[in-house]
Amino acid sequence: MRVAAVRPAGPAARALAACALLVTAGGAASNGQTTALAGPSAAARPAIAGSLQQGKKLTATPGTWTGSGTIAYAYQWYRCDRDGAHCGSVHGATKATYTEVVGDVAHTLAVTVHATDSTGTTASYSTLAGVIAPAAARLAASAQPPLTGDPIVGQPLKVEAVGWTPAPATTGFVWLRCNANARLCAPVAGATTDTYTLVAADAGHTLIAAVTGTAAPARRTVLSTSSGLARTAPGPVASDRPSITGTLQRGKKLTGSAGAWSGSGTITYAYQWYRCDGNGAHCASIHGATRSTYTEVAADVGKTIALTVRATDATGTTPGYSWFAGVVAAATATFAVTTQPSLSGTPAVGQALKVSGGTFTTTPTSATYAWVRCNSNGRVCSLIAGATTDTYTVTSADAGHALLALVTANGGTAKQTASTTAVAVPG
Repeated sequence: MRVAAVRPAGPAARALAACALLVTAGGAASNGQTTALAGPSAAARPAIAGSLQQGKKLTATPGTWTGSGTIAYAYQWYRCDRDGAHCGSVHGATKATYTEVVGDVAHTLAVTVHATDSTGTTASYSTLAGVIAPAAARLAASAQPPLTGDPIVGQPLKVEAVGWTPAPATTGFVWLRCNANARLCAPVAGATTDTYTLVAADAGHTLIAAVTGTAAPARRTVLSTSSGLARTAPGPVASDRPSITGTLQRGKKLTGSAGAWSGSGTITYAYQWYRCDGNGAHCASIHGATRSTYTEVAADVGKTIALTVRATDATGTTPGYSWFAGVVAAATATFAVTTQPSLSGTPAVGQALKVSGGTFTTTPTSATYAWVRCNSNGRVCSLIAGATTDTYTVTSADAGHALLALVTANGGTAKQTASTTAVAVPG
């Protein structure tokens, strides 16, 4: 049962109002820097195909997603400057296809896809496409030049100077460092050949190459595809941590999502479920629990559950850690958690976090709170003294840690504790 949000007036109604905040739409933490609503996870970003020239039609694909049930996609095209900055939405450009107009000439284009499933909506961002040539241009890009190589510090990337109509007589190169969404790019000093070796400053960014073709007297620049998120070590990179869904009650089945990863080639996933105490500490692996689903047993009652996913690509293996879920109710309990509460607010020192979301099998009438500080992986947790309301102000002691709240919901004589999803405070 989902409880309707209410906002009682007056100080005397504060406790009930706090409880109502539990029962708005549920959510989940994203990459640890901000909280986001639940929704599908993107395993591969959207892509754009087509000739980069006024009057030609571009086609967007939504990327690869995992989610709950049917996933619907909504598109919005953007026009940006040559470097992928100062982007503005193109009015009315909300289909998977887009015909380039005169206003696009000398600009780049991008598409944002909003994917919606039964749990919520998530956005994902394409690589920039461009620079768009005028309709009368003698030299234009029929496709974006591809990149090859693994985006790992110390390893080379290479751009293939293909995809031109007609083929240019000469080509030049400038490498660009962009943000994680492959936007807001800036030239990398001295990087002017078709090959670029990643340096420490590239970690956490994406790389693209600006390829300039010349077929006298025509001269045209086109941007390559994106490298994906650069990393310091082999193995895939997680942009969204693993998550757990399902009713937290003995006999019920939990489902683990691997999260969203980028890497080199095919990525495979291995799962291991863990049982922790009611505060998310003293975790131990559950023997044989190595699938993406797990059915809760008697030993889980009064405990919390967590999931570790090991993602492997052509370069190596990286672990990803879910926030823990719980507390698991007995099979006979009339009060169990069906969706974990979440935290809203900015996880930064001096900023306030607030409990929101969450659903239970029985409508709660009131709630109490306890805030918990964990390690950066959301494990090994301890209670924060005096933090017992639905709102908590982040302190310097929280830097480099994850925070969550334990919400004890009351329904008559029954009580049930639910852990929120966590947020990570930058160190």
